[in-house]
Amino acid sequence: MQILQEGNLRRTQEATEANKTSSRSHALLQVQILKNNRPHSKLFLIDLAGSERASNTNNRGQRLKEGAAINRSLLALGN
Repeated sequence: MQILQEGNLRRTQEATEANKTSSRSHALLQVQILKNNRPHSKLFLIDLAGSERASNTNNRGQRLKEGAAINRSLLALGN
């Protein structure tokens, strides 16, 4: 749990008009379970950055560009 908490502290958030704590980064945590010292199974926890519509956020300048980049990366994941 300590590693998860440390990762969350390093994440970037920015308030928008659509979301008070909009995540500005993607996060991935991989938990690997070993059985007899060999990989047995894996669990991936994924939190994707906020994808609010630009018209709902009232973002300008750098934050608007950042939101566009986040949405492009989410689109790439969907394809």
